[in-house]
Amino acid sequence: MPAADLDGVSLYYEEKGSGAPVVFVHGIPTDYRAWRAQTGTFSMGRRMIALSRRYAAPNKREGDVSDSTIQNNALDLKEFIERVCEGPVDLVGHSYGGFISAFLAADHPDLVRSLVLVEPAVSTLLVADQASSAQALGLLFRSPSVALSGRRFQTRSLTPSLKALERGELDKAVELNVDGVQDRVGAFRALPDDVRSMMLDNAKTVAELKTRFPRFTASQAGKISRPTLVVNGAESALYLRRIGELMVKAVPGARRVVVPGSRHFPHMENPEFFNSQALRFMEGRT
Repeated sequence: MPAADLDGVSLYYEEKGSGAPVVFVHGIPTDYRAWRAQTGTFSMGRRMIALSRRYAAPNKREGDVSDSTIQNNALDLKEFIERVCEGPVDLVGHSYGGFISAFLAADHPDLVRSLVLVEPAVSTLLVADQASSAQALGLLFRSPSVALSGRRFQTRSLTPSLKALERGELDKAVELNVDGVQDRVGAFRALPDDVRSMMLDNAKTVAELKTRFPRFTASQAGKISRPTLVVNGAESALYLRRIGELMVKAVPGARRVVVPGSRHFPHMENPEFFNSQALRFMEGRT
């Protein structure tokens, strides 16, 4: 598998096919293998590229993951597109990778032909300052059900998963994280063996959720000028679906599709539907 060396950061990636490049950016706690169900479909007449972000397997990067911020990952992605793709790409990002992709597209529209945001975890669209109790209270008054959904993730998943990671209980950290984003107890254990194995390989990336997010609000999202498709799982957590709705509202001309029978990983849970919708969107732009 090739690797791109980007000013001290090495990013492994897998590619197949030839033609216009389509770059896939994974979330937490996954890597390039999260897009295996897309490889066949998107490599037909295109150059399908799935990368592993700086701390994701099989990259060998030492550190405590504290430098794996949205901003740094966006810089990595910028250099990757410039050096490996040599031109604008159709960009697909999931969850934390969706935040990264949106951040890049807002600042560097010249590198993006079209943008597909899969369950983008842009929590700052709900609460711009994650440390502000006043803003959190404001969300509770505006949208109590959404606020309670986000609070449930924080108390049942985010906080205990980070504590498990600090104790060195990597398996537990991943299970708590995945059950939380799927909004269902037992979700991790119900996954196929190969998917669980991939996620356990990337347990330390759960710590990316400790990094401070940029204040990426509706005004920043409004800077995205490329055709944008937002994808949500039909059964995803309410706060994630609300983020998807807010993203569509903020990005000029954006469209949204809901994938039936799926939660936070629609590209893995219902790949046929996801692939058909994303590919149809991309083909409409070429």
